[in-house]
Amino acid sequence: MITIREADSDDIDALQAIGCATYREHFASIWTADGLQLFLDQDFSPARLAASLAARDQHLWLLALDPQQQPIGFAKLNWARPVPGSDRRGAELQKIYLLKSQAGLGHGRRLLEQVLQRAAAAGESCLWLDVLKSNSGARRFYESAGLQQISEVPFSTDLQQIGMWVMACDLPRPA
Repeated sequence: MITIREADSDDIDALQAIGCATYREHFASIWTADGLQLFLDQDFSPARLAASLAARDQHLWLLALDPQQQPIGFAKLNWARPVPGSDRRGAELQKIYLLKSQAGLGHGRRLLEQVLQRAAAAGESCLWLDVLKSNSGARRFYESAGLQQISEVPFSTDLQQIGMWVMACDLPRPA
């Protein structure tokens, strides 16, 4: 059984390590080696992680831990973000990554359920995310959780133009 908890400033090293490891596992093929390293150095720098973790009114980081309390994945939510292709605002699921060794065990589903619950409890009207057009497995996963494609946005790396699907779902109002 995994544990999912809110990350804080004590988790910067863990988030940096798991963030770089999971991103490399899943997305190294869409970057050059130098481009990937530059992206990781910026996106998962200790300073950037610290600033994001400190801005609790703007972001929520969830850390997924195995039974030995070792990080196996994480999610990052951004509050009240404009939904591309819409006049709505909602919680953006900016990142949700698990180690490949943890895929297919139900951990991604548990992490996504936690994200949906937290976003609804925060009073957000919808959850949205973008997913690489080439990532059909992730798209099916999100569709199975009730998200639907609503628009598309451009995305490119230093190696290629890919594009992303924007997916969203309405959230229940808190009681």
